[in-house]
Amino acid sequence: MSDTSPADPVTEAFEAQRDRLRAVAYRMLGSHADAEDVVQEAWLRLSRQDTRPSTTSPAG
Repeated sequence: MSDTSPADPVTEAFEAQRDRLRAVAYRMLGSHADAEDVVQEAWLRLSRQDTRPSTTSPAG
């Protein structure tokens, strides 16, 4: 499971932008409830991603 402690930079970055994301979603969807739902879904998807730096070099 991913680390969601306040010291996690991904969590901090997302939380810093949550209000802006919610506002954009509201303008697109026209519903506060739907906007909150899609922002929460975005957070769930992001929090499940492996954000550790890759140990392999990119193909080039």
